[in-house]
Amino acid sequence: MRPNKTLTIFLSNHMCPLVNPAALFTLRLRCRRREKLWPPATGGFDETCRLPSFADVASVPDVLDLWMAWNPAGLAVRGVARSVGATRWCHPTRPEDSDGLHLWIATRPTGESHRAGRYCRRLALLPTGGGRLADKPVAVPATIPRTSEVPAELPEGSITMESKLSADGWQIDAMIAAAALPGWDPAEIPRLGFFAALVDRRLGKVPCFAPPEFPWDGDPTTWAELELVE
Repeated sequence: MRPNKTLTIFLSNHMCPLVNPAALFTLRLRCRRREKLWPPATGGFDETCRLPSFADVASVPDVLDLWMAWNPAGLAVRGVARSVGATRWCHPTRPEDSDGLHLWIATRPTGESHRAGRYCRRLALLPTGGGRLADKPVAVPATIPRTSEVPAELPEGSITMESKLSADGWQIDAMIAAAALPGWDPAEIPRLGFFAALVDRRLGKVPCFAPPEFPWDGDPTTWAELELVE
């Protein structure tokens, strides 16, 4: 879905709108079930798995494409960053500031609490910075500001990743196992609270569903809803 021209002009002339433009819509994004999620070459991603872009609505650069899929074993995600160049600042010891794809996931969303709880997880998926030579992709848990209760520790080996680097940007593929998602139960709760952002040293934080000025990094009521559909 694309915004109409009037909304686009309003956003371009106002750096900090009083109301999050994305909140004018119910952002329910469909996440398709795929029987095989890994490896990515055979994981079944196609255009029906691609999430729509709300860059125009959020008034941010359109530099990130996202694909999502699920099955009872967990979530698969692909992020492709464009026009961000070849320089990357990826430090697993400083995940909140590291370049990469950042995800906020609530397995039991209420839509009411402004503070994240134990069923909320933030992940920094970094295209490089891992391994002995710091040249491998790595997934690191990151802090959600003002959280009321921190989730369980991220189990070792619960996220599998691949990345491709280019002069223009990067591609990340990740399989997030159910063990990495506290409260994961798609049979009982077939929806997730979900937010994503690209973090880049040159561009800063580029959120997918809200303007940069809004508190999406710590307020679950600003996140979208990801429907786990068959």
